[in-house]
Amino acid sequence: MPRCIPWIRRLAAALLFSLVAGAHADTWSFPPELATRSFEHGDVRVVLTTDARRNQQVPDFLLEIYSNGVRVAQIPGVSFEHLFASSDNYLFVGLSNRGLPGTAAVVFNAQGRLALLANHGMAEFDYCSRSVTLQRVWFDENNPNVSFRLGEQEKEPGIFLRSCSGKSIELLRTVQEAFARAARVSQAK
Repeated sequence: MPRCIPWIRRLAAALLFSLVAGAHADTWSFPPELATRSFEHGDVRVVLTTDARRNQQVPDFLLEIYSNGVRVAQIPGVSFEHLFASSDNYLFVGLSNRGLPGTAAVVFNAQGRLALLANHGMAEFDYCSRSVTLQRVWFDENNPNVSFRLGEQEKEPGIFLRSCSGKSIELLRTVQEAFARAARVSQAK
């Protein structure tokens, strides 16, 4: 019996370490500053602003769209890590595997018209991994393979990308499924 006590201690230490490491992996703090990122696509400039000067845990996020130097849209609470443009720089897709601010996918055009907005939580994607708050991995961000197949000659039109499990998925259908999954989860509670 005394020989199993060191084993139990090692197991308890390993469990405690994994709990602490898991909790630490889901902590965050933004620098107390105003940060911007810009994406240029032809005459369209997309600007993402993160303002953490007042609140480093939950900063203000802002998406701005400029066409020919004129701001045509300002959408608060939206941010993403990756932006993809159609070949004519008219349609844009922003994608995120992060839980903050919550944007999973956003689609808008060069005039700033929002066509689609899906947030983690409101939509439950087929995640490959997720943490309590930050990690929401649903698409392959290392090789997203985004393609705009919107022409009339397309057999299966849509915006396609690679899921985190490596499958080619159509964005609108995937978002519809994610909203339906979230509704089922909500009803089960």
